[in-house]
Amino acid sequence: MPALLRPAVAASLLITLATVTPAAAQTSAGNYPASFADNITVTATGIATEAIEVPVPTTVISKQEIEDAQAENVADLLRRVPGLTVLRSGDEGKVASVFTRGTESDQTAILFDGVRLNSPYVGGYDLSLLTTSGIERVEVARGPYSALWGADAIGGVINVIPRVGLGGFSATLFGEGGEDGWQRYQGDLTLGSKTFGLFLSGLHREGDGELDNSDFTTDQQLVDVGWSWSNGSRLAVVGQNLETETGIPFAVPGQPTPERRQLSDERLIAVPLRWAVGTTWNLELTASEVTREFQFSDPDDPSGITDSRTDADTRQARFSSHHALSGHTVTWGGEWREDEVTDVSNLGANLDGRTTEVTSAFVQDVWHAGDKVQLIVGTRWDDTDEWGSETSPRAHLGWMMSDTVEMRVGYGKAFRQPSLGELYFPLFGNPELQPETSSSYEIGFVQAPKGGTSRWQLNVFKTELEDLIQFDFAASTSRNIARAEILGAELAYDSALTPDFSQLMQVTWLDTEDDAGNPLLRRPEWSGAYTLTGLFWHQVRGDLTVLYLGSRWDVDPITFERVELGGSATVDLALAWQFMDALELTARAINLLDREYQTVRGYPAPGLRVMGGLRLRL
Repeated sequence: MPALLRPAVAASLLITLATVTPAAAQTSAGNYPASFADNITVTATGIATEAIEVPVPTTVISKQEIEDAQAENVADLLRRVPGLTVLRSGDEGKVASVFTRGTESDQTAILFDGVRLNSPYVGGYDLSLLTTSGIERVEVARGPYSALWGADAIGGVINVIPRVGLGGFSATLFGEGGEDGWQRYQGDLTLGSKTFGLFLSGLHREGDGELDNSDFTTDQQLVDVGWSWSNGSRLAVVGQNLETETGIPFAVPGQPTPERRQLSDERLIAVPLRWAVGTTWNLELTASEVTREFQFSDPDDPSGITDSRTDADTRQARFSSHHALSGHTVTWGGEWREDEVTDVSNLGANLDGRTTEVTSAFVQDVWHAGDKVQLIVGTRWDDTDEWGSETSPRAHLGWMMSDTVEMRVGYGKAFRQPSLGELYFPLFGNPELQPETSSSYEIGFVQAPKGGTSRWQLNVFKTELEDLIQFDFAASTSRNIARAEILGAELAYDSALTPDFSQLMQVTWLDTEDDAGNPLLRRPEWSGAYTLTGLFWHQVRGDLTVLYLGSRWDVDPITFERVELGGSATVDLALAWQFMDALELTARAINLLDREYQTVRGYPAPGLRVMGGLRLRL
């Protein structure tokens, strides 16, 4: 888009928004639920429960919110969640990392319908890979969750729940285009009956980026086919394929790399079984495999590594049994996981089929002690030959102090296992590494009358991190030598302004410190978001989000010195007009005010980008 037109487009979108008022409610205040009332979470307890009923900090991003925001990437949605900082190294398609409650980017467990996605090679997960195509909801459970989900759940768990085929037929086709070569094509199909369901979705997106060799493409296919029988029992096969190709414009600022490319291919297949054995007994079993292939190439790389390939695979089986027993819901189960990594370059092999196996057992009790008290207690044991075993307990108490106010307190221990790269990579790896561990404490208050239209949440937490893995230059290897402490608070407010129009607000404060007394890198002291989402006016749905990312410390990629990166505030707007029964016109603007900013030092974020599209529903 010509630069002279950009201000005009931004102004017209703002004028459109300013003249749009929410559609008037058709029922009296208090007769409609708040936006959060019907959200379901399975991540917080392993049992499908209304999010508002769980005494732990949990956020659920619904399918309707995803559609209203027109976001094609999960990372963009997570930026509005309390306690989460999402940073991207430049434009779309580049590496995106999440820091949950001030913990490291590899200390959050990333799941796809309960299947672990974290890389066994380097730990963590590149959130730029996760699209919203075919997604039913995104659940974010904050706090220590190793007691339920195992390794890496120090800061929390992000669980992406895919859609499933339901009764009847429906289909959606969507196409979108915009400046910088932006294109997105997306479709889904649902076909089913009472006993059979099929869901298919696909996505292709691409863009040129704002810099030379910063183009990107993503292709995704998702299928869920399942058979259902009595009382919610279901057996399914789920498959997803994610392929990306990205240009890397520079190694460090000022040193362009016009031929540097990276490709990734992530394939997931899972067979989940949910069996209602009786009215008070449910069994769940999921067998899965995730294969990851990452390729790097640069014929001009000065180090001499002109191409490399990494294969990182995870095979997993998880079993859980749920029993409803007179006010208690007892869950017990076990898990087996095998990770395998091969890493080779034109200079030779670094890792050749290195493996690790983890065997786990867990137990949990959700106890409703009357109408006012709910207690969650659980523990999990994880064991390997490489780094021994870890036991991770947790306990959360919710007490209704009045009809509208609940107090919550919690404690938990969690851990991050050493990755296979940290254990065995030549010259840098250390087979004697132990897991990173944490102890977390929190207290919170929730003001949310049942059947009401608003909710306040305040959570104050403290996390103590021990045995953090750092490279020891004196010993020329990685060692468990670091410590850190995090103190934080989350304030969130949700309100349904009408039955189909909501406002969401969150502010997060962090005070982080490493063992040298320095703030942890890339953690802002202050961050926040404000969102209006839903039915803006008659046939117009939309999402307006203001994001604030406060100042934080980073490392200069040229001098390697600590530098302070200034804060930024950005505005994203999406609108969809249903002008016919089956057709919608869409428009959205990213960075509406065209701010210049960086979330990672040395990597400029994109400026104003405007896209328009058409959606057909069948």
